[in-house]
This record gives sequence, structure tokens and C-alpha cells, in this order.
Amino acid sequence: MPILRNTHRSLPLGCLIVSALLVSSSGAAAASSPQPALTLVETRPLETSLGDPSLPATAPQWLELIRSARTSLDLEEYYLSERPGEALSPVLQAIGAAANRGVRVRLLLDSRMHRTYPQPADSLGRIRNLSVRVVDYGRIAGGIQHSKFMVVDRAEAFVGSQNLDWRSLSHVHELGLRARMAPVAAALEDVFETDWNAADTTQAPAALDRARVAWPLRFEQGGETGELWLGASPRATTPSSIPWDRDLLVRRIAEAKHEIVVQSLHYAVAGFGSRDSTLHQALIDAGRRGVKMRLLISDWELGSPGEADLLALASIPNVEVRISRVPEWSGGYIPFARVEHCKYAVTDSSWLWLGTSNWEPSYFLTTRNVGLTVHHGPLARSARHLFEADWTASSSLPFGPQAHLVPRPHGQRPPEGSKVYGE
Repeated sequence: MPILRNTHRSLPLGCLIVSALLVSSSGAAAASSPQPALTLVETRPLETSLGDPSLPATAPQWLELIRSARTSLDLEEYYLSERPGEALSPVLQAIGAAANRGVRVRLLLDSRMHRTYPQPADSLGRIRNLSVRVVDYGRIAGGIQHSKFMVVDRAEAFVGSQNLDWRSLSHVHELGLRARMAPVAAALEDVFETDWNAADTTQAPAALDRARVAWPLRFEQGGETGELWLGASPRATTPSSIPWDRDLLVRRIAEAKHEIVVQSLHYAVAGFGSRDSTLHQALIDAGRRGVKMRLLISDWELGSPGEADLLALASIPNVEVRISRVPEWSGGYIPFARVEHCKYAVTDSSWLWLGTSNWEPSYFLTTRNVGLTVHHGPLARSARHLFEADWTASSSLPFGPQAHLVPRPHGQRPPEGSKVYGE
């Protein structure tokens, strides 16, 4: 079986069988101890039983990836928000240390969110070998830059719901995938380069397609062969060899035979100037043909127009919806935290879709997002096991016309009389 090693050489076309080698924190390959091609990585909010404690945590995985960088480290993030002394601080220090040892580091952020959180990104941009840009996806496609991924040495990559935010490492439920696959890294690098260049408003946006990977990639893990597709949105700015993420997701729903489980921050058929019922109708059709479906959506959807869409979906045979309400932390109220932020679906315990898109049309039509669709039973069952833990948790609340769930504050203004963290 051929092995794709960490390399910058051009990638072969056709389906590839990938077996990734261990990359240690020193960056040396340890051929005697191969690591899995794909690893689920989770943030479990403090003081909760959500998720799967056997999965590796986000912060250590990020640190290992960043410290392994030898030539390049590219991060495309929605925003950057730090609270000194919290779990993100060592990550930012590791990014700075990578630049100081000669790694070319580039950080790309959404322009609107950068106005909200200008620091510490502006400070990082003053470090030698570290460049920061902001991209206006409103100008390019009518949306935002919402993806969250990093690429190390064009050899490894991380994709997930985790923002580059201190809360995403301790106080938000998150799920991502670490991919030890050079073709995935190279294809994501094309997405990054496209958006990095688009940050230059003097140039017309143009999608780059240098890697031209032929999907699916085939890989060996846990004694089973798997297949993987990288998807991206929106279509207008996605390299032509990368499929549209919504098409990949709709196909998985359409081909499901027995079960679909979904976790997402938001669910709606309209929002941010876009309206499209394709995903919604695909789920309705699946329920009507007998597929058992469970959706676990964050309580941030309560009181929004999307609540009516969830009620409509919950009325379909074989569909059950619950609301995830992550308990507040004993240390005090934290704005924009203590929430279900994972974005994934498992079909028939054999397919996994995991991405950066919420289940609302603008995330696929006008906004930059990426996702991984994986056909691998053990990995899919691991994600389903995580879902089951969340579905049966005390924070999972029944939802329907008689539930009468009330929205709770989650923004900058804390609930009246509440203790605020840090005050």
C-alpha cells in the first residue's frame, strides 16, 4: 500500500490510499508508530458531562500541530479572541514561537469580526514572519468568512467548529477533525490561498486550484478502508476540483437508509439574506421514507425564525428534535459561551459529515465554509457515540409545540442579577 509522506511535491490524480505517519511535537516522523489518518478532537465545556471523555481535547492537539510546523502554518479563522491566562494563550504563544523559529505564519480573519476583536491579531501581525490579513466576504460573495481550519507544512490539517477563541477551548461544546493527509492539506491550502489573495481588494477574486485532488481519497485506519471528500462553500469562490459542501451533505441525507443524527448551533431555511429549503426538504423526505432522525440544536435557536422551521421538521414522522442547553459555569456568566456549537451529522453509523457550516442556507450559499465527508464505520460510530451522550444528557431538552422553552441571554448583557466571570 503506497504511503503519502509529508511532502511539498505535486500530488497524483485519482483516488489515493493514504496512511499517515506520526508527526511528533519535534516534527520528526516516527515510522514505527503510525498515527490514524483522521482523529476526532473535542472541546467538552467545563463542569459538564457532554461528549466523549476518551476523545483528545482541542488545545493539546492544536499545540502539537503548531509546534510541529517547520516551514509553513496557515490559519483561516472567523475571528481571534483571547482572554489572558485562559487556554488560548499558550496556543497564541506557540504561533508566535513558530514564526520566531522561521516558520512562515499567515492568519486570515473575517473583516467584520476583526473590527469586533482587533486584538491580539494586530499584535501578532507585528511579529517577524507572521502576516495577518482580513477578508471581506460581503464584497466577494455577500456573506462572511466563517471557516475554521489550519494547515501545517501542507502535510496536516485541522477542520472543525472550534473558533480561535478562548471560549472554544473551555466553555463551548466543539468537535473537529485532525487530518494527517497531505492531499487534504494541499486542497485546503488552495482554499486558503484563494481567500488570502481575495483580501487584497485591488484584485478580482479568483479561485486557485493547484492541488487538483481527485476525490474521494482512500485511507486505511483501524483495519478498515475509508473514503474522504473535502467540501467547501460558496461555489463561486471554491476551487473547481473541490465539491460544493451542500451537495455532499444532501447526498448523504438522500442515501441514508436507517438513521440520521445531527448536531448544530443553528437550523433554519432562511437567514442573512438567503432562503433555501434544500437541506430542510432532504430531511423531510428522509423522515417520510422511514429514516429515523434526531436533531440536537443549541438553545440559541429559541426565539428566532428558525424555531418555526424546527417545529415544522419535528412534525414529520420519524423525526425528533431536542434543544441543547449547556449549563452555566459556576465561575460566572460568560458572553457567547456555554453553548452547543458542534456541526456534524452521522448517517447509518457509517458516514460522517463534519464541517464549519451551521444548517442555515447562507452558510452554504454566500459564506466561506469547509467540511469533511467521511465513509468509515469506526469513525462514524465514534461521532454517533458522542451524539448519544449529548442526546441523553440532562441538558438535552424535549422540543415541540407544547415544550414552551424560553430563550436565555447569551450576548454581552448578562442575565439580571447574575455573577459575571472576571468581575
